[in-house]
Amino acid sequence: MADFYKEFLSKNFQKHMYYNSGAYNFAITFFMGKVTLERVWNKLTPNKRRPALRSLP
Repeated sequence: MADFYKEFLSKNFQKHMYYNSGAYNFAITFFMGKVTLERVWNKLTPNKRRPALRSLP
């Protein structure tokens, strides 16, 4: 089984590299867009301040 798997990976190495780089690039782009949208949203919406905690006597 190990020999088969090693041969399979060696034979398809380039395909795996293209697939992994594509998935990685998609994930990076997706999260970059998400962060950008959140930052824009936070700038456009008014800040809601939390009420201050009162100290107990």
